[in-house]
Amino acid sequence: MASRRGPVQRSPTFFVGAEKQKKDLDAFQRREQQLAEVYYKNKPLCFNACTYQRTHPVKANAGHRDADATLVSPMAVGVADGVSQIEEYGIDSSELPTELLRQCEELAFDQCIGSTTLVLALLDNSTRIHGKLHPMIAVISIGDCELVILRRLQGRSGPLELVFHTEMQRVDGHCQTPLQLARVDERIDAQFHDSITVEVIERGSAVHCISAYAARHSVAVKFESLG
Repeated sequence: MASRRGPVQRSPTFFVGAEKQKKDLDAFQRREQQLAEVYYKNKPLCFNACTYQRTHPVKANAGHRDADATLVSPMAVGVADGVSQIEEYGIDSSELPTELLRQCEELAFDQCIGSTTLVLALLDNSTRIHGKLHPMIAVISIGDCELVILRRLQGRSGPLELVFHTEMQRVDGHCQTPLQLARVDERIDAQFHDSITVEVIERGSAVHCISAYAARHSVAVKFESLG
């Protein structure tokens, strides 16, 4: 049936203006902490991660850039899904996502323009609970990139079970208008100001803190961009 109808089409992610995002920031914010009830003796941990990325065939055949970017390092992993509609303004939609994650790793930031959704996970080996070392994964998300954590809760051979996932943040509930981290000029949004970006982070981002365990517990972290 699919072959008769032709290839599956990919809907673009549309840019959401500053004023439209501001009114929904408080509704998107979510902060919670999940702690394990059982203490396990731990030592400092690091992420052992890799990425796989493939441009949608329809998008590739049309000559569109892949605006997705990933970050993999021993202490930080992240994914940013660039907003494809930015290309209509003559801007490389992959520039901001790539630069944003690179600067997250280098603790700096440059003046790129664009718009992106984002999820970032950081591993903290210094957390202590009741005086005992208890490594944690801190997660911050903006928009509809999704992070999923799976664990084998019934021994090494047990099935992977869902223990955590981030929620989608979409303006007016539409899948094509996610909450976005942007830096644009008057050609795209005359109401935009750098303070909007700070406000999106401070008021709209979802922040989570989840227990981390050594590899014998088979922790799996999955990033998904559904845009």
